[in-house]
Amino acid sequence: MNLEEIALSSASGEYRRKAWYLPAVSEARMLGIFLDAELYLEPMEAPATLEMLQRSGEIPPIACLFVSRLDGEARHYDYTCSEAYSEFVAIDLLRWLRERSGVSEESGHLLAGVSLSGLQVAYTSLKHPGIFSSVLSHSGSFWWQREWLARQVPGFPRNSSRYWLSVGTKEDATDIHHPPTGLHQELDQISGVRNFADALRARGNEVHYHLYEDGHRAEPWKAELPDALRWLLDK
Repeated sequence: MNLEEIALSSASGEYRRKAWYLPAVSEARMLGIFLDAELYLEPMEAPATLEMLQRSGEIPPIACLFVSRLDGEARHYDYTCSEAYSEFVAIDLLRWLRERSGVSEESGHLLAGVSLSGLQVAYTSLKHPGIFSSVLSHSGSFWWQREWLARQVPGFPRNSSRYWLSVGTKEDATDIHHPPTGLHQELDQISGVRNFADALRARGNEVHYHLYEDGHRAEPWKAELPDALRWLLDK
């Protein structure tokens, strides 16, 4: 496996993040950006899954970038429907990835995230329509700000993105204060994900809602990753 560690900055100078580049197994046809790199690299082992699916012909050749979350506090700011961070991803990181991989297309790419970053990737796809045709959100934190993003969906420009949205049967807790900033979760994760899926479907997006038998853990996210990638990237 040929992972290249790099450091990337935004044009504005606001962000500088460590990242890992994974080239496609052959000439890349599309690009993928994964937030919360530390989870996708270990323990979810996404690079191995991506290479396996490409070699078997189940998904197209895809060049990927895994972007570090920096730390817990940064996650609570970067991944809560941040317009500035969405521009960092959709403009700065994607530009670097196109140049590095040789993929010239500006649309038709994959964006993936987990929990809070699952919220952010969904927001980014809506804020920058036409760029990410495939969006993967494992246990997305759509409860944030009393389901703010679901309520905003009708006001975003329409896109043709497909969404894989998952959540566990045990993610039913409410009234949680998440460290380190005390981010308050009033609604259970299941309701938040289900309601966001309904909001997307109501405006015509294709959504795969996956309710798995487990909780908010890396193991079920790793287990569903091959099926999610097959469904999203099967062209």
